[in-house]
Amino acid sequence: MYIKFSCIGGFANLDLNCQIDTDELSKEQNEELQNLMKTADLPNAAESKKVKPQGFDSFSYQLDIADEKKKQSFSFTDITAPEEIRPLLDYLRNLAIEKKMAE
Repeated sequence: MYIKFSCIGGFANLDLNCQIDTDELSKEQNEELQNLMKTADLPNAAESKKVKPQGFDSFSYQLDIADEKKKQSFSFTDITAPEEIRPLLDYLRNLAIEKKMAE
């Protein structure tokens, strides 16, 4: 599975972009990501449109997920993201930061 993740905004005007190939993650990272995706239940998440960050320190997230069967895109902000999706967004943001720090 391939994930393209973007997180922009916040007080420091963060601009994180990364692409994740789940086959390249460690076993533990992959299992954690799969569990978070299952809990988030993205296919049944309320459909969202591209939204601009609301509030001075709000983040805006873009998530594109592709596997051999389909491709899906989701957009959220800290304000519009359903509660069950927030742990997934936090995890992906931390992975993106980890990847950026390794560059």
